[in-house]
Amino acid sequence: MSQNYQYATFKKLAFAITTLVCTTLVISPTVFSQEGVSEAQLKSAVATVKSIGLNGDGNVDAVKAMEVLNRSTAQQIPALLEAMDGTTPISANWIRGAIQSASRSGEFPLAEVKSYFGDTSKSHLGRLQAFEMLAAADTTFAENTIPTLLNDPSLPLRLKAVENLIEQATAIEDEKDATRLAKLNEALPAARDVEQVKTIAGMLESGGQTVDLQKQLGLIPKWSLVGSFDNKDQKGFDVDYGPESNPAAIDLEAAYPSIDPAEAVWTEHTTEESLGEVDLNEVIGKVKGAIVYAHTTFDSPEAREVELRIGTPNAHKIYVNGELVLSNEIYHNSNSIDKFSCKAKVKPGPNVILIKLCQNEQTQPWAQDWMFQLRVCDETGKAINSL
Repeated sequence: MSQNYQYATFKKLAFAITTLVCTTLVISPTVFSQEGVSEAQLKSAVATVKSIGLNGDGNVDAVKAMEVLNRSTAQQIPALLEAMDGTTPISANWIRGAIQSASRSGEFPLAEVKSYFGDTSKSHLGRLQAFEMLAAADTTFAENTIPTLLNDPSLPLRLKAVENLIEQATAIEDEKDATRLAKLNEALPAARDVEQVKTIAGMLESGGQTVDLQKQLGLIPKWSLVGSFDNKDQKGFDVDYGPESNPAAIDLEAAYPSIDPAEAVWTEHTTEESLGEVDLNEVIGKVKGAIVYAHTTFDSPEAREVELRIGTPNAHKIYVNGELVLSNEIYHNSNSIDKFSCKAKVKPGPNVILIKLCQNEQTQPWAQDWMFQLRVCDETGKAINSL
């Protein structure tokens, strides 16, 4: 599974699109004459751009296709927006460039762009692009529209609505003012961005309200831990030290040969950290070149697909009901919540989650962290809590 870049990419592209479109539509007074392309040419070029791989595969053909797309006119912007559907963040960025070029050739069809924006089934990034174009063309559009986006399926657009409520609440200086607290309580269940959730929680707590961040974000606080096992020379990532032999049915009474102590047994741990961090240096001991397993059960009311989002600077594997759903042999690249994510299917009732966490032998100060935090949510980041 790949690193969880999707939402971070959305936020970065949100900023890029805002800057790009405002510069194009408001600041630049120059209108360029463009010849336009046929519908068939546009479709063919779009298909080529959409075929770009995550590793840059197809870039050469895409550059040629962009020569075609960059001849599109402002009247063809609705077609380019439609082309954003089904894109990856990478290919969306290329098509966004074509929209930039097209917007310089004249006025875009306002009604068609509004229609695209209003269709919540369309590309989240495409709708964000349309929003910024409409906001640049009409100074009242953003003011009138943002309050309606609080539950929008597009995360970048929802981000704007939540931020709007935070700003309104911040403008009220009395931290315990009823209107201020009401705005924050309206924003909290709609927030999906972790930083926004933390900001709202902090403001509510200043006003006398307590927010359970673990529950709000779907973080799992209760774990059974066992270790440590040998990972000297980083050789243990693919070694089964016992728990992986049947990860769907862990025997919490079992003991395993280990390096420190000589026999490892499962111990229970509940983290009190607001963001669910489990510091293995404190719980297990500061052991280098070592591996720990973490086990928990997640009780789901129904069968469904969920996202598991893990924050850890250590190499790791995650099993759900015995199935390996995430594997990243990466050490100390960063330490942030939601760093990696994967999809997993859960069944009604208890679901077994097993995590393997690997620490290497690096001695630099920044390589000492050995920790993890895991949350369960839907694809938008809304918490799904264990029953």
